[in-house]
Amino acid sequence: MNIRIGLLGGDELVRRGLESMLRTLGGFEMGSIKERARAPIDIALVETYGTSLEDTTLARAVSDPYIRRVAVFTWNHHPGLVDEVLVNGVSGYLGKSLTAAQLGRSLRAIHEGQPVVAPPLIGASTQGVRPPSEVDMLTTRERETLALIATGRSNDEIAREMRISLNSVKSYIRSAYRKTGVQSRSQAVLWAVTHGVRVEVPQEPAPLVATTAGG
Repeated sequence: MNIRIGLLGGDELVRRGLESMLRTLGGFEMGSIKERARAPIDIALVETYGTSLEDTTLARAVSDPYIRRVAVFTWNHHPGLVDEVLVNGVSGYLGKSLTAAQLGRSLRAIHEGQPVVAPPLIGASTQGVRPPSEVDMLTTRERETLALIATGRSNDEIAREMRISLNSVKSYIRSAYRKTGVQSRSQAVLWAVTHGVRVEVPQEPAPLVATTAGG
């Protein structure tokens, strides 16, 4: 299911640009703030730059029962403002300079409940806050599938090992390819190796050494 994004306070140019970026990413859709009672908004992006001190748009978005998470989306992306922004239920502080891929990773991390500042700000007080890595945008199943691809396993072997259907394997591969930007199995192997995506192999207990009496 797509992550539904709403925009508050942005002009038409920003809206069109955001729609275009989300379309290229896949897995997202623009939602209507006016129709949020019928189709709730997963993440509302709020532009605070140029608003008055009395503006309550951000606070109202945070308290809205039909908006699940809220992030500031602005050109005014400054280290000194982080502590002021990430309070009272605001989950993200995102700069409009983000590329489509960076924005996608940030939105997915926010959707999963992580506080996000992106791009990262030098000198900002962001304890417990980190920019999402490229691996973060993958689900657990997608990471596991890529890791098994990197070991040279076939789709049938992956299905048996993960105990899922072959169609599910293919679905995870398609979504992982889309998120990582790879287009072939060899590229997927390189991506997995480069980003440290590997199969977690459980450690076998050390064998017990039998001893003889008196020895």
